[in-house]
Amino acid sequence: MPLSATPDSDALALLRQDPLFADLSGSQLARLLASLHWVEFAAGETLYEHGTPARCLYLLQAGALQLTTPGGRTLALAGMRCGEEAAGDTANYLCSVSATAPVKALQLTREALAELAEKSPSLRSRALLALMGYVGGENFLKPAKPAAKKPAKPISTRELVGWLAVIGVPPAIYFLSGMAGLVVEASLFLAILSATVLMWLFNLADEFVPPLVAISAVLIVGLVPSEVALAGFSSRTLTTLVGVYALAAVISASGLSYRFMLWLLIKLPDTPFWHQAALLLSGYLLSPIMPSGNARLSLVLPFYRDMVDGLNLPAQGKSATALMAATFSGAMLFSPMLLTSKSSNLTAFGMLPLQLQDQFQGLFWLVAAGVAALTVTAAHLLVMRLCFGRTPQAALPKARLQRQLDLLGPISRPEKAALTGFLFFLIGAGSAGWHQISPAWLAAFLLAGLLLMGLLSKKDFQQKIDWPMIFFLLSLDGLSRAISYLGLDTALAHSAGGLFDFVGGRMAWFIPVALAVTLLLRLVLPITAGMIVAAVILIPIGQAQFINPWVVVFLTAMFSDIWFLPYQSSQYLQVQGSGLDRYYKHSDFLRYNHWMNLARLLAAYLSIPYWEWLGLV
Repeated sequence: MPLSATPDSDALALLRQDPLFADLSGSQLARLLASLHWVEFAAGETLYEHGTPARCLYLLQAGALQLTTPGGRTLALAGMRCGEEAAGDTANYLCSVSATAPVKALQLTREALAELAEKSPSLRSRALLALMGYVGGENFLKPAKPAAKKPAKPISTRELVGWLAVIGVPPAIYFLSGMAGLVVEASLFLAILSATVLMWLFNLADEFVPPLVAISAVLIVGLVPSEVALAGFSSRTLTTLVGVYALAAVISASGLSYRFMLWLLIKLPDTPFWHQAALLLSGYLLSPIMPSGNARLSLVLPFYRDMVDGLNLPAQGKSATALMAATFSGAMLFSPMLLTSKSSNLTAFGMLPLQLQDQFQGLFWLVAAGVAALTVTAAHLLVMRLCFGRTPQAALPKARLQRQLDLLGPISRPEKAALTGFLFFLIGAGSAGWHQISPAWLAAFLLAGLLLMGLLSKKDFQQKIDWPMIFFLLSLDGLSRAISYLGLDTALAHSAGGLFDFVGGRMAWFIPVALAVTLLLRLVLPITAGMIVAAVILIPIGQAQFINPWVVVFLTAMFSDIWFLPYQSSQYLQVQGSGLDRYYKHSDFLRYNHWMNLARLLAAYLSIPYWEWLGLV
């Protein structure tokens, strides 16, 4: 069976005529070309036998073949191809093939086909169809139609306006900032920040791209030192996020979340209220120990997905959307209610006078926020009823769920490891005040354990951790630090100082001021930076109006969670990026969120008498 170098034109013509390879792109054909060889067989010679390793696939240019099944039936091959097993998952040939006339064929190795299948996954299934067609006497693999070139997608009006704004607005911001007396570095940063916000606003790129572009521009121009712009990538936040995302991936992949959700559905009363309450309380319980809404969401989203599947809820329906609203609110509503449930709370806490830090570092923060916490929870329950009704659903087949749980068998080793890791992090983070070990270190130990135990493979580490979201959050951290480094927060506070004398120490007037300042900042800044800059501006104003600085910090913490457009909430972008948006209806969820925005304002006003009773105002 002599092998010779491939005449490229004949080989390409043969490949393009075969339905199995007719739809390959030019780059795929180019990679395949180097591994092709011509082979020749004499009449009566066997190409391969049943049970031998399936190493090659053959495309006939000339000759005739005979296929022999394991049962001894012989068939004349009508097609001009054989050895499809080499392109599939079958390790050995299923039939024997021999030449009935001199054969000249193109040989494709199993290794080349495997590399090709990585780029074209349908190749394996199409090869199996071709093999079935030989044995069954019917051609299941139809000739491929020539791929029509798709016309270039025209740029939309929104994109055109967006790119024109990105080109025109930043220079205007730069010149206006210079005219306002800002230094060149601050003016350049504001121009870069405006381009970032415009790219988000007009959805010109994936959400993680604009802040990365902004960080790169800041470093190239040299506006801030690299240790400031890249501080997020060297901070403990990185290990916390990676560790928690890895734990969430293992909890889902091991089947622990599915087992737990089946058990929970069996034990809970069969009503939508209890299903939603379970997801809401799960997020609430994580709030004291995880100062990141994104980290809390990464742990509860697998439970949401498994609950929707377990209840067999229709996609885009009100029931599935109500469950998502409960999941999201569980992770987010308690963010301002506890000192440790939001990283920006801890940052703003350092701005308080030492006497107030001693007063609010314990549970008194939650006590002072008690009315607001009860208000937003009650509002959540009411808005759920208004937006989604009673969300009727068929009776839950608990007998079937119990059979499903029984079929899972005893808890597996990966599930035990995932449960151990979850409890390790939960208990360790909850008792950090006692043992003084940072949750970031706990997350790092957890990540190392998952990797060393083989529960998170290299492929899982690449694909199951939301790296774009991590880069998005860490880039925002760098932009926030750059704002402080350039003094933009204090400059803004100084310029806004005399605008709010009309408040006159009245909380009823100060609340809308805090709301307006925070919302305006949140149009251009992420949650953390928006809250911190708002606190920097409003604390001196509040002190001048004899308003307790903690109340100012709390209001900025609660109002910074208000958002109207997806780009304003990294947590909602995380939900969309996880692929769960196929389960719920986006418009219904946004309507619920708008009502909850009003609920936060209501919570602030209802807290005034309570704060007066506590002596805070």
